[in-house]
Formats: sequence, structure tokens, C-alpha cells
Amino acid sequence: MEQSVVPRQLGRRAVVIGGSVAGMLAARVLSETFGEVIVLEADQPPEGKLPRKRVPQGHHSHLLLMSGQQVLDRLFPGFTGELVADGSVETDFTEDMEWFHFGEWKRRFRGGLKNLQQTRPFLEWHLRRRLGEYGNVAVRYGTIVEGLVLSPGGHHVSAVKLRESRGGTEELSADFFVDAGGAGSQTLQWLTGREPAPHTTESVRIGLSYATRYYEGRPEDKGRSWKNLLISSQLPELPSFGAILSFEGGKVGVTLGTYLGEPAATEEAFLKLAQSLPQPHIYDYIREAEPLGEIRTYRIPAQQRRRPDRIAGLPGRLLMLGDAYCRFDPIYGQGMSVAAMEAELLQRELAALANGSGLDTLHRIYYRGLVKLTDYPWEAALTEAFRHPAIPGDRPPGLRLKQWLTTRIYRTSAKDELVYTRLVQAMNLTHAQSVFFHPSVLLRLLR
Repeated sequence: MEQSVVPRQLGRRAVVIGGSVAGMLAARVLSETFGEVIVLEADQPPEGKLPRKRVPQGHHSHLLLMSGQQVLDRLFPGFTGELVADGSVETDFTEDMEWFHFGEWKRRFRGGLKNLQQTRPFLEWHLRRRLGEYGNVAVRYGTIVEGLVLSPGGHHVSAVKLRESRGGTEELSADFFVDAGGAGSQTLQWLTGREPAPHTTESVRIGLSYATRYYEGRPEDKGRSWKNLLISSQLPELPSFGAILSFEGGKVGVTLGTYLGEPAATEEAFLKLAQSLPQPHIYDYIREAEPLGEIRTYRIPAQQRRRPDRIAGLPGRLLMLGDAYCRFDPIYGQGMSVAAMEAELLQRELAALANGSGLDTLHRIYYRGLVKLTDYPWEAALTEAFRHPAIPGDRPPGLRLKQWLTTRIYRTSAKDELVYTRLVQAMNLTHAQSVFFHPSVLLRLLR
């Protein structure tokens, strides 16, 4: 059923670079205030619920945090219900996760903190289907963006330079643009005509590599007490980690990885890495399980956040969203959910504009909000990464205090249900880190 569009328009056309999760959510938001929204996707149309060729990380396990689920339901009412009806796995985080963390297994209990689990291609398929209900949104596949065109005087972006896979080139004009094209974005170079200055990009080399393989769920899996199992790294002593996650169709994803190391690309290396973990559960599982495909590897050299808010005189009418703005350490599962929150931030800022003239300066307001939105997930991941002395980067003031406090949180949460609940809420980005400073929690941490 085609969805109606809000009649208030800020412009005739908006263009989104990239048809990823971030790009589709941006297109949904823009559909409310622009007559036409065109999504430019370099890939060819995907075949069903399969990984896209240009998205190698689509072969790996992904998590949608509670904050992301909430945004998706607001943008596409009833969305999570549709996921469950089609096979998404419902879990209670504190009851269904067997978690070995900082030397201890967490005490499991029914906490009511619900998560949905599905593979990324499954989630993207449902997003494409719902986005297709909006009659003013169109996707152009096989289209690569190769540059920007600025208005006379260079005050704002007026068009994008395109190259199609069949060879044609074009300049596509629009009133507004969103770059959701991923971590390889060249937007800042295109906007300024030069390589970005060092202070306009925050980057910490974490040297993360990981490998994923899917397995056929076993009949005995239904009788076990957990749906997920996680063995976390503890830097610097234990740089490796592993996870068993349940997905749609009875499929089980096993991901193994390490910081400052090589991905486990072969059967022998995969088993060896699993065996090196401080607990044997994952090794025992994959020795008996039936693989559904090959081992897939991926590397994340650095956690990176671009800072266009630090560039004076930046041309307007183009915003960055998703990995184009900030690529997180994926082990914390923040990427898709933060992208959803960024799209909702864009929705609020567009709704606050009185007319289309506000588009010229919207980027200044939006980027200030984006810094605040991403500060916590950005700093939380780096607090852990900087425990390893070999990971380079300027240690921020107060780092040791943060690491001491998080260590207290991790260890106390193994036995204290309230602290564990607050930890899960903060991890899922539904609560700010200030929940740990409530007297009832602080007393437990300092006890």
C-alpha cells in the first residue's frame, strides 16, 4: 500500500548517496519534506534476502540495539512486528545471553530487555519493502557518485556527478543531499577541494579483524538454556573474542575476532582462535556443528569519526550520516542503531525549518547535534580500546578513572541484577551513562 506524503515541502528533490540501512532511513525521513527522493546505490538490485556484493560486512553477524528498534518502529509503524512474524529471533538480553565478561559469567535472569536478532540482509530486505511503499521515493541501482557540483559562489551543493555501471554519466541536481555512502566517503574532499586537515577527522587505529561462519541449528540447541553466547575480550591480556548468535530460520552465526591480529581465514585458524578463548564453549560448539557456508573475514583498521563541524565555511545542503560520518568498532553493535538515531535527528531538524531557505545553514545545527549524539558510543568503545598500550592515540583526560569505573561496572554486573540492567540499557543506547551515577547504583559499585 502506497504511503501518503506530508504536503509541507522544503524542496522539489532530495538525493541520498547510498542504499544502505542508513541511506534507506534517510530517504524515509526526507520523503516527508521533499516532493521526490532519489537513492543512488552503486550495487545492482539484491536478490531476495542475500548479502549485497559491495557490502562484504553483510556476511557477518549484526545486532540491532533496542534504541534502533524503537526508531524503526517510529519511522515504519509495526516494523518490528513484521520482523518477528517473518522469523526474527526474540531474546531477553539478560536471560538468553550466556556472557563471559572480565573473568566472570554474568548471572542470568529475566530482565524484560527485549532484542530482535536477524541477519543484515534480512533486515535490509524488510526496509526496502517498507520504503517501497512511499510513492515519492525511487532507487537508482548501478549508479556511482564521483563528485559534487557547487552553486555559483560555492555556498551550497547543487548537483552530484554520476557514473552508471553501463557507462553513462550525468549531473543530477537537487535541493538537498545526504551522504550515506559508507566509511569510504569522499564528501569532505569534494566539498573543500583538498584533503581534510587532521583536526577534521578523529581516527584511532584499533586493528580489528574478525571472521564469521554460519551453521545449521541443531535439534539439541532447542533444549539449551541460552540463545546467545558471548566471550568478550579484555584488553590487553585477552585481545580475542567470540560469539554465538541465533538468527532467523534456525541459522546460527559464529563470529571470532581479535585486536591487533590476523583474521581466522581458514578452518584450522578458526578452530585455533576458538580454542584460545578463556572458555571452551564456542570451540566445542563449532567442532560439532554443520557449516552452512564458507568462513568470511573482515578488517576494521580504525574507528573513525569525521568532524565537518570543525570546518569553517563548509558548503551547505549536504549532510553526512551513518558510516560516512562515523564508523564505530562493530563489536559493540552500535552502527545501525546510531544511524537510525541520526536519521531521526535529521527528521527533527527538518521539521523545525519554516521554509526551504533554512536548508542553507541546516548542516551547522545538524552537525552540532550529531557530535552530541555520537559522543557516548564513540567514547565508550575507545575507553576499552585504550586499555591496550599498543593501540595508538592521545589518551583523553580522565581515561584511567573511566576505565576504573567501567571495570567496577563490569564486575559488579556479574552478580548484581540492577547494575547489569543499567549496563544493558546503556549498551543499547536507551539510557545515558548518567544512570551509573544514580545513588542506588553508585553505592553498589563502590561497595
